Amino acid sequence: MVVSLSPGAVAPKAGSAVELKSSKRTYSLTIERITGARGDAVIALSGARCIGEALRFVGCTVWAEVPAPRAGHEASILGFRVFDRQGECWGTVRSQPQFSLNQILEVEDDAGETVYVPWHESLVVKVDRRSRVMIIDPPEGLRDLNK
Repeated sequence: MVVSLSPGAVAPKAGSAVELKSSKRTYSLTIERITGARGDAVIALSGARCIGEALRFVGCTVWAEVPAPRAGHEASILGFRVFDRQGECWGTVRSQPQFSLNQILEVEDDAGETVYVPWHESLVVKVDRRSRVMIIDPPEGLRDLNK
C-alpha cells in the first residue's frame, strides 16, 4: 500500500498497529515493513500476502498512532491565508489535525465555515512562509464537499 505523508509528518515504524476503515469494515493490522520515498510511504501489512488479499483495502482510510510532527511544523502553517490559483481566498489555516496518515488542513473562511483541504503535493502548490500565504490547486467541487 502506498500512503502520501504530509510534510513534517513522521511515518509509523514496522511493528506499529494500524486500522484500515471503510464505510462497512475496519481491519486491524500490523505494519511488517515500511519504506519511504519523496513524501510517500510504501507499507507492507500483515494479512495482505497477495494482491487478492490487498484488494479488500482499496478505498480504506489508514489510521495509526504516529509520532508527533517535527517540532514547529504544525504551528508554522497556522494562520496562513489560502488562495487558489485563480487568486480567490479560501480562508485561513486554523488546524492541521494529526489523527491520520492522510493529512488535511482545516481552512476557515471569512464566514466562519470550515473547508477541509487534503495536504498533498498535488494540491498544495506553494507555501510562501515569508508572506504566510499558501497557494492550492483544488479539484473542482472540493469546496462544496464540506457543505
